[in-house]
Amino acid sequence: MQDANRGNTKKTVILVVIALVLSAALLAISIGAGSAKLRSYSEEAADKTAASVSDQAKEVDLANALRKQTADYVYEKESIPAYSYSQVWSMDMSQPSGVTVDDLKLVTSGNLVGLEEAFVKAEHDYGVNCLFVMGIASLESANGTICFRPNNMFGYGSSGFSSKAEGIDVVSRALANSYLTPGGGLYSGTRITDVNRRYAASSTWDEKVCRNVTRYYSVISPNHNSQLEKLK
Repeated sequence: MQDANRGNTKKTVILVVIALVLSAALLAISIGAGSAKLRSYSEEAADKTAASVSDQAKEVDLANALRKQTADYVYEKESIPAYSYSQVWSMDMSQPSGVTVDDLKLVTSGNLVGLEEAFVKAEHDYGVNCLFVMGIASLESANGTICFRPNNMFGYGSSGFSSKAEGIDVVSRALANSYLTPGGGLYSGTRITDVNRRYAASSTWDEKVCRNVTRYYSVISPNHNSQLEKLK
């Protein structure tokens, strides 16, 4: 009877040992699987992070590319060439010059100083090239110092104006509507020499105005364009 009990005890111990071994094996397998899954998650996270960084780099590159493209577009559209005399002679004066108030401050002198905003505003309002308008004022009034009527720097009409700024506005509007627009009462074409036919009696008026405008462009162009280059 005792031998039988000892046999049963031995079997029980063996079964317990086997159970413990199996449990340990299962635990090891579970830990291994968990580690593998953890490594898989880590690798996946690393891949996503790398992809995110790559996407961000692409976004930065794209932003830089767009920025440069925009700067190139602005430069191309807004740059001002230093036109030669012959180019100004053939130029359509019904088209705006694109100059700024700061640009005009480089070329105004005498009593034209301080009128830069008025010239640029007139260009914006009527489309006429304000360098052309200023070239007329410079010639007709010795840079705004000699007016044949109060504040009339253009030799235009027979009356004066309440201010030089008003004179710039009135003459710019008249040039745009009457002299430079087909169908206008005084239209002969859009070049300086065309305007000369109906605006002034002097046969050299167009040459003198053309020289003024050419000089303005030669001074304005390098400074204006150097400022645009800073966008790049």
